[in-house]
Amino acid sequence: MSEKVSEYKGDDVVIRYDVKRCIHAAVCATNLPGVFQPDRRPWVDPNGATADQVADVVSRCPTGALQFERRDGGAAEAAPPQNTAMLEADGPVYLAGDIEIVDSEGAIVLGDTRVALCRCGASENKPFCDGRHSDAGFRHAGAIAEAKAKPEVFTSGGKLVVKAFPNGPVVLKGSLEVRSADGKTSSFHDAQAALCRCGASAKKPFCDGSHKQVGFTTE
Repeated sequence: MSEKVSEYKGDDVVIRYDVKRCIHAAVCATNLPGVFQPDRRPWVDPNGATADQVADVVSRCPTGALQFERRDGGAAEAAPPQNTAMLEADGPVYLAGDIEIVDSEGAIVLGDTRVALCRCGASENKPFCDGRHSDAGFRHAGAIAEAKAKPEVFTSGGKLVVKAFPNGPVVLKGSLEVRSADGKTSSFHDAQAALCRCGASAKKPFCDGSHKQVGFTTE
């Protein structure tokens, strides 16, 4: 287990927290304060609610910083039936689905159902968002510059492989629906989509090669 991942064991459920992936979306504390209280030490009490309640709220953590493991025989978290990328205004892109993060050599780094990817280029935990978009002054309303119409045949689910290219975009391979921040526009992809992560593309959220002009590096 990573030294950045804390584990909180309850009678019926175990909660794990990866501080490096948390951007304080506050879904946990807002919806289940009996379990999650940032001002308390320890701040997580897995016995503060039922295992079902914990599983429901943890599954809504958009970054995947929170995970749960049932100890009472309850069901594990299942991947959503459709892979989606939801743009956050002035923030990251939230992926949900059957996600597999791989490195530049194709080795699996992480398998998850919830991930937040950096769009501003300033994260120190690339390709994941670490909340630095605010300090970096990143601004983008979360609109889709070039939307693709939904194909007549759209598989919607299956594995979504996420590969971050050194000093370049993040490429998502698989069936994917990209949704605008206001939820009014979608762009559908059955093969792959290259998303900007330098913050400079004029075709956000998609890459237009601007990372070369701005000298974007991932080191």
